[in-house]
Amino acid sequence: MASDDDRLRIMHGGPFYELMTRLGMRKRGWRAFVFAGLCWTIPVLLLLATRGGHGAGLFLHDWGAWAKFLIAPVLLTLAEKPIGFALDECVSMLFRIPLVSSQSMPDARKALRDARSRTIAWKPELFCIAVALAATAYNAAKFLGGAAPTWAAGDGSVSLTGFWCLAVGNTVYWFLLTRLVWKHVIWSLFLSTVARCHLRLVVTHPDGHGGVGFLGFYPAGYGLFTLAVSSVFAAGISHMMQRQAVTPGLFTAVCVAWLIVVVIFYSAPLAGVALQVSRLKRKAVLLSLTKVTDFERLNERATLGENVLADEAEPAVLELHDVKPIYLASMKTSALLINKGNILSVLAPALLPMLVVGASYLPFSQLGPIVKRLLLL
Repeated sequence: MASDDDRLRIMHGGPFYELMTRLGMRKRGWRAFVFAGLCWTIPVLLLLATRGGHGAGLFLHDWGAWAKFLIAPVLLTLAEKPIGFALDECVSMLFRIPLVSSQSMPDARKALRDARSRTIAWKPELFCIAVALAATAYNAAKFLGGAAPTWAAGDGSVSLTGFWCLAVGNTVYWFLLTRLVWKHVIWSLFLSTVARCHLRLVVTHPDGHGGVGFLGFYPAGYGLFTLAVSSVFAAGISHMMQRQAVTPGLFTAVCVAWLIVVVIFYSAPLAGVALQVSRLKRKAVLLSLTKVTDFERLNERATLGENVLADEAEPAVLELHDVKPIYLASMKTSALLINKGNILSVLAPALLPMLVVGASYLPFSQLGPIVKRLLLL
């Protein structure tokens, strides 16, 4: 078990965390239930009271309403625990193996303290609120400009339900989203600092990544987060597809673009560490290649009495060690920490909502080959 000194505890502390604690909503399950009630249940009840079953039916048939006001608030709230657990496990392994060398350990510890300070800071969360309010103001302008969905409009203006969804549902969604993105930035800054430290990497490590391969599995903790954001994105794509013809090529291009964005989002924090692994591989290949050449020429002379291609300045070495295993291991070492061994945890939640949308517009005979191509990228 990791000690508290080896944990980032990225979801603990800060104004929002303290507010939820004081309101008795520290438990994420209860908090998700409350957000679902505020963002989704109340609009349904308002529509039933003002426009009857027809108005509520319009809301319930809107994929965007489901995604932004129910699925996303619930999943973004529940995502806090697996994200925090995944990051704490990675930090614990970094310090307890340890992968940071002794001369760099003070810098790594300071990076951890700085990350904790950023976690509890109030200014970033204030900025998240500002972003959420700006997004709500933008959506309100579009609603007032005539782009409001049918369930949010009434008598030529935005209805009470529309204003509620803008003021509460939209603001809650954007705040939860930007807050988790900020947590991701904290993680990225921590890893970038660790990547500048001296790391105890070795090319013969069985993980094939010098010993830091476990970092590539941290996106698995973001599964619910990815699913939430992908659901809102897929709902937006669905609205666009309602207004134009959908072809398999167009749908595939949209899916590929979205998957690229998701992969970049999770790969960016690992860039610094990947660069260290790349340097390790390059140095190990050059050093071991020199030793392998000397060793094999020594064996050749011992067997044949001379080298087939002689060198007048051949180094007079009596004994060398066989470093072929190190050379072969260095050639197999990869700096791609997110690879075919762990990328499914990234692609699956990102692709699932898109496939649900695609199934509504494309027959299975066309959708099946698209899924195969996307998973084989």
